[in-house]
Amino acid sequence: MRRLAVDTGGTFTDVVYIDDDTMRIIVDKVPTTPSDLGKGVLEAIRKINIDVSGVALFIHGTTAGLNTIAQRTGVKVGLITTQGFTDILEMTKSSRKDVYNYLWKKPEPLVPRYLRRGVRERTRYTGEITERLDEKEVKEVVGKLKEAGVESIAVCLLHSYTNPENERKIGEIINEVWPGVSVSLSHQVAREVGENTRANTTIISAYMGKAFTGYVSRLSDNLKDMGFRGQLLVLGPSGVLGIEAAREKPLCSLSSGPVGGAAGAAYLARLCGVKNVVTMDVGGTSFDVSIIKDGVNIERHESELMGYPVFNAGIEILSIGAGGGSIARVDSAGLLTVGPESAGASPGPMAYGLGGKEPTVTDAALVNGLIDPDYFLGGEVRLNLELATRGVSDIADKLGISLNKAADGILAVARNNMTTATIEILIGQGYDPRDFAIMAFGGGGGIFAGAIARDMSISRVIVPPDPGVFCARGILTMNLVHTYAQAYARSMDRMVIRELDDVYQLMETSALETLIAEGMSEDKIEYNRYLDMGYQGQYYYIETPVPGGELQEGAKKEIGGSFERLHETRYGHRIEAPLTTTGVRLKATGKIKDMPVPEIKKGKEISRNALKKKRKVYFDGSFLDTQIYERNKLICGNTIAGPAIIEEPFHTTVVMPGQILNVDQLGNLTIHTGGA
Repeated sequence: MRRLAVDTGGTFTDVVYIDDDTMRIIVDKVPTTPSDLGKGVLEAIRKINIDVSGVALFIHGTTAGLNTIAQRTGVKVGLITTQGFTDILEMTKSSRKDVYNYLWKKPEPLVPRYLRRGVRERTRYTGEITERLDEKEVKEVVGKLKEAGVESIAVCLLHSYTNPENERKIGEIINEVWPGVSVSLSHQVAREVGENTRANTTIISAYMGKAFTGYVSRLSDNLKDMGFRGQLLVLGPSGVLGIEAAREKPLCSLSSGPVGGAAGAAYLARLCGVKNVVTMDVGGTSFDVSIIKDGVNIERHESELMGYPVFNAGIEILSIGAGGGSIARVDSAGLLTVGPESAGASPGPMAYGLGGKEPTVTDAALVNGLIDPDYFLGGEVRLNLELATRGVSDIADKLGISLNKAADGILAVARNNMTTATIEILIGQGYDPRDFAIMAFGGGGGIFAGAIARDMSISRVIVPPDPGVFCARGILTMNLVHTYAQAYARSMDRMVIRELDDVYQLMETSALETLIAEGMSEDKIEYNRYLDMGYQGQYYYIETPVPGGELQEGAKKEIGGSFERLHETRYGHRIEAPLTTTGVRLKATGKIKDMPVPEIKKGKEISRNALKKKRKVYFDGSFLDTQIYERNKLICGNTIAGPAIIEEPFHTTVVMPGQILNVDQLGNLTIHTGGA
């Protein structure tokens, strides 16, 4: 099978082509085209010069939906909700994202107050309807929204997650009064407890749906014009999904490249026999970190999108503004800061010579010798050391220190930001960093990972093959995945196990129909069940596994025991209290043929051609003679002592002084840091 993946990032658009039969692998990247993302996708495919008519599978990770929200370019949305709850968008959590910033404000709602309409109706949390809809009133409300010029309508009624009858009826009335208008119903988008989050999820689906479906339709047509006749899939939050499913639930398309990187890391870790991994994806704009525990990605079902809380089950990714393009500045207090602002693809770092006026992390790495100015993107782009030096010198003058100390300071601040995020996601969930290995990728993961591992007492760093395009490569390891959720408030001791089993059976039937429609055979589909559980009176809940097949009464004890163990791992204790549930979840997976990973040539001696040269590189306050190696000329069994740098077209791996690097059979670079 021939596979193709294109991942659109903030700075570059990455492309990976793999022929399973010949094991031919082509990787490349082109600058992202923010004004027309599809243009960059097509340019990436043309650049690798393949015959797309022979490609059976094309998977695309796109930021089209994310950009629509970030740039506020979505359609005009109207909201219909229960009378008295039109301010639900303001009635959000009281927590502050930036605790010490008194100027911080929550983002403005995507639906302004004048486009929200309440209708008389009421459903209790038990599902009992105490007030029926007034259909005449609903028709009047729809008419007013039409007059106001809305292009899409979001409907989110109180407690419709338990009984969507009134909400479903509003959808029917809208289609009757205004055929063709886009409608998002909350019980179809997010049938979960949490009024504000459910409302935001429904509105975002309505807000960016048109832009996303238009983008995918244009891309599909353009690919057909190029001769592509295979299956087109889109990256989702925990797997890939078909075009029709993505059009019905556009929110699923909001996952970007880091999800592919995390999934690819889990796949590779299993092949290497490594159970616990923390991934570090350093791109041009952001640093993305995730956890793999016992070979499986940690997932979450609620997240934040551009400041808006949403229900979107998938791989947990923590992102901060720390990448190669992160801008370094000296603030009014005389302190050095790095990020979160980024120079992006245009104008980019000062060294690009495209008009950047402020120094970035890439400029600092160039000044201190970590990056070869003549080998950036494999020599396709020549970096301007003089411009980078000018920018870093400005920082040095403001701080009153030398040029190289200023560059080292920029790198250290960026690294400390990355370390803090890694500590937050690991220790914050009860994990000991010393039990994990780091897998580093992205354009700059290998520059920072060795130093971060040393700082965190992590003993091993793994840099996979093609790390510069690893997110795109990781997308090709993902399966078709559809997730389902439904509110289910019960006390564990009074739960009727037959009722719970019926809920799962209905979800599995729906999942089966969807996956078969996407070309998956029944024997390649598996289901994973979960319950959102907590102690009585708790606000936070833990996603707890539930046995498959027909549930028996004894399953209650098994599920409760699983929850107790998970709670103790995360919070360090158990409580003598009744257990309750709030939601039912199902993850349905359609298994795509595994992507092969080729083995490389074995040997012990390092080829003379592998050692490119030596150069002075600044480490920990002084310049050291450092050997520079070409990665594609290293073979399995090669061992390199630091300080050393391993170069490849889209990535640089730094081996710190005192660290040892080995090359394994799959082509991974493994750095042994001497940590715990």
